[in-house]
Amino acid sequence: MTATRDRETAVAQALLQAGVLGGSDAVTDVRQLAGGWSRHSYVAVAETAGGTRQFVIRVQPPATLLDTDLELEYRLLRELERLPVPTARMYAFIDDPASPFGGRFAVMEYIEGSAPNTYSRADQRWLADDWNGSRVIAAQVAEHLATIHGADAAGLPEALPTLGFDAVVARWREVYETRRLVRDPVVEEAFDWVSEREPRVGWPGLVHGDYRLGNMLLGGDRIRAILDWELAYRGDVRFDLGYISIPRQAGKHLRAHSPLMCAFAEREWFMERYGQLTGRWIDDDSLATFQMLGIMMLLATQWTAVWMYAGGHTTDVRMAWGRFSFAGLRQDMVELMGW
Repeated sequence: MTATRDRETAVAQALLQAGVLGGSDAVTDVRQLAGGWSRHSYVAVAETAGGTRQFVIRVQPPATLLDTDLELEYRLLRELERLPVPTARMYAFIDDPASPFGGRFAVMEYIEGSAPNTYSRADQRWLADDWNGSRVIAAQVAEHLATIHGADAAGLPEALPTLGFDAVVARWREVYETRRLVRDPVVEEAFDWVSEREPRVGWPGLVHGDYRLGNMLLGGDRIRAILDWELAYRGDVRFDLGYISIPRQAGKHLRAHSPLMCAFAEREWFMERYGQLTGRWIDDDSLATFQMLGIMMLLATQWTAVWMYAGGHTTDVRMAWGRFSFAGLRQDMVELMGW
């Protein structure tokens, strides 16, 4: 009970300082949400003069899959509030590694909705029905991505990293070199393959870095929030196009997956719609390059997960499951290289 009370007090103080709660308001409950690979998430309930309110607490724990900066994510989301992109409003950031949550934390808006699971047969059917009908979900995903990629660079946080093509390749190669348990000739060949394919002309802009349906909250057929911005950077926005279109995002893992891109649209339609919105059309060869980078990013998280579990850095058995991803992702690498 003491830990729970301490968390309630910490959230209440943060919201009071941010001017969100009044002096007579009280946080009455904090409960942890299931899941969470790079962040731990909680829901806090507050009783206010205007009624019951809920907030989401995002915590940066000491050991995570990828070393990302919660404060930078918080500042980026504050800036993105000016764009017509659905994101949760950010209320407060507490820079205290010794907080009652076990790390620095941010308090943000609670938004009703659910994230589609593109590995679920039921969600695949629901998304296919939307595609074969109104296509409203597909249209929103394209429109929001075009808006994100067109964000004014001057309004982004100065600390947001700028990563060129070579830097992105080097980022994931370093994870492989430091977190792999064995050498993998397929992966090493893929790094060499993609290193030689740097586009002559870049498409600079804001890259979300993990743009997929699983990182969106939907209410009915409306996207209510785009989540998980911890991998965002300034760079070639084609990364998001490649990443969202790899087979893994359509539910490919240990069983059959949706024939639709990310389980919600035909790839050609999506790329055409994106081109109409932005005036930039990606060719198949360039798309393959950025699909490879997307696979490398996914593999980096899985290498890290297995490394953490094998090395005793975590007892979360989900981390060990990462090894089941290797075969399918390596197969996709081989197909991209034309082997």
